[in-house]
Amino acid sequence: MTGSKINLASQSHDFDGYTISKRKDGIVQVQFKPGFSIDIEHAKHMVTVIESIKENEKCLFLVVFEEDNTFSMETRNYFSSDAVSKIIKADALVIKGLAWEILGRGYLQINKPNRPTRLFKSAAIGTMWLLNNIH
Repeated sequence: MTGSKINLASQSHDFDGYTISKRKDGIVQVQFKPGFSIDIEHAKHMVTVIESIKENEKCLFLVVFEEDNTFSMETRNYFSSDAVSKIIKADALVIKGLAWEILGRGYLQINKPNRPTRLFKSAAIGTMWLLNNIH
């Protein structure tokens, strides 16, 4: 299959700083664009889109950050809230760089999302964790 590209997205929505896709494996993926700063309004919009494309039950969520993405404390609080946990079953957060590793660990220890949430350095490994440990 040289030169071919496998399309994992069955449904994709492109916005200014990110793309939200419902993949063929059922995972909802958010891919942030370089330099994008996620604020509370973006977060609420993402959750609205996720709610509209997920199946009837809670979804598995794969979030792929770029090294220079940022997000506010208000956004972190919102994403870790019980309201968001009602639609998301588990999060695999794909991080790049030391700064994101520190932020990610802080998010897990301080915000303590009420659902399984782990940090990964690879989308493939995050996907395997979601599909093999959460279903």
